[in-house]
Amino acid sequence: MLYIIATPIGNLKDITLRALEILENIEYLLCEDTRNTGLLMNNLGIKNKPKLISFYDEVEDQKIPEIINLLKDNKEVGLVTDAGTPVISDPGWRLIKKCQSLGINYTALPGPCAAINGAVLSGLPVGRFCFLGFLPKKDGERKKILEKYKEIDGAKIVYESPFRVEKLVEQIKKVYGEEIQIKVVREMTKKFEEVITGTPKSLKGEFVVIFG
Repeated sequence: MLYIIATPIGNLKDITLRALEILENIEYLLCEDTRNTGLLMNNLGIKNKPKLISFYDEVEDQKIPEIINLLKDNKEVGLVTDAGTPVISDPGWRLIKKCQSLGINYTALPGPCAAINGAVLSGLPVGRFCFLGFLPKKDGERKKILEKYKEIDGAKIVYESPFRVEKLVEQIKKVYGEEIQIKVVREMTKKFEEVITGTPKSLKGEFVVIFG
């Protein structure tokens, strides 16, 4: 059985009881960074020591046959990302697709997701929204995507690094106009959680940008 496990995006208390139960019983755990996941397991007080398997975008395809063999042998396998819900701008969808094609059982344990949490905190109407994930680094490609979604009703949600968030905010204004409402959310669920209107003054950590 494959378990897709959401983990905290900041505050460790956001882990679910179900996630704790599964983490205590799985035999293998797929993770983006084995060091980060090992630290998370320690901080959560997990006594179980599953074998940690490195599983990130660049190696997903080559690791899938190994994982499928484990699942066919009825091993209990978990999948986590560094923070939040796997597959959402993180690896995993190819593995899930393969499980579907082979009739291998899998399930998802819902929990923290930066995009959804950011949308809730933004104060913008999000009854309808588009999730754009991480936009391309090149200005032209990024502008093309922003323009493509301009005519689609509802808020837009973007993940961005501190190195490009200021440029992203300015580009959104150029494409959508100066009147567009832009909310930048950072440090979610942590002590210094902040919702900023416009461009943030302090550029640290990963940002969720919501506009509409």
